Amino acid sequence: MRMTRRLSSLIILTFTCGAIVAWAMFTPINAGAKCISATPSTPAPPAELTAGPAPEKPLYPMADDIYTIDHDATLFYYFQGNRDGTAKVKKEARYDRNLWNTCAQLQIRIPFITKYPTSPVTPYSPNANPYSGFGNLELRYLYAVTDKTFDHALVAGIALPTQSNGVESTDTQLKFFYNVKWKWNGGAIASTNEYDQTIIRPPGASETSLYEQELTLPYWSFVDDPNWKGLKLSATYTGKVYFNDGSIYKSAAGVMLNGSINDVGLSFRDTWGFGANGLWKYKVEANASVRF
Repeated sequence: MRMTRRLSSLIILTFTCGAIVAWAMFTPINAGAKCISATPSTPAPPAELTAGPAPEKPLYPMADDIYTIDHDATLFYYFQGNRDGTAKVKKEARYDRNLWNTCAQLQIRIPFITKYPTSPVTPYSPNANPYSGFGNLELRYLYAVTDKTFDHALVAGIALPTQSNGVESTDTQLKFFYNVKWKWNGGAIASTNEYDQTIIRPPGASETSLYEQELTLPYWSFVDDPNWKGLKLSATYTGKVYFNDGSIYKSAAGVMLNGSINDVGLSFRDTWGFGANGLWKYKVEANASVRF
């Protein structure tokens, strides 16, 4: 009975999220946030005939983890020190490209993970030495609409069990996001909302069912230099509810530096877990993105 209820909930959730994504794809949007076709029927007018220079497109127009620039590649890294003394390093290659218009985008994430245990892990680390392997590949579809004062995006993704050497669980997960960003002169606040759910769980695999929210503010620009334009400093807060573990709430807070230096997008985040249910002891994240 419990399995039947859970399966029914997953089916309802999947169809609901699919309907939301479809609504975002086909709902008309205002002129200030128009999606541009990937194959426009009418060519753009010459630059000298336009009213003024084209607005600059920042590499991070939304939350720091959302890229809406076509054909960009990212190298991502994090080191996470856990409260039990173990640690984890994740290195990830990401690639994004537009689909039929500038609002729709396909993303792929290929991770490589190293774990640092404090006790033997059979059969991967019998002597408690670090061990590494490929992680679970992720595919994501994003539909984002940006404007002068408000950006938002719907994202649907799947994490496939491509891991090796026991560095991640062998379950298959669906991931859904709704990300928003309110902007004003001199600052902004972004909220990333994520729901992850295991849909296929082989024997021995762990189960994931969680909700996560990240808040980032105020995106304060503290550098006034043509080459460092867009560099911003923010405070961040992350909270997670683990539904498969008694609905325990865990959190972490820290600082983030992100923006663009010339044609390279950069992001650096340092966070610390606090309280009895800290997400981790500390975590350092960094990434760099370039356009093609």
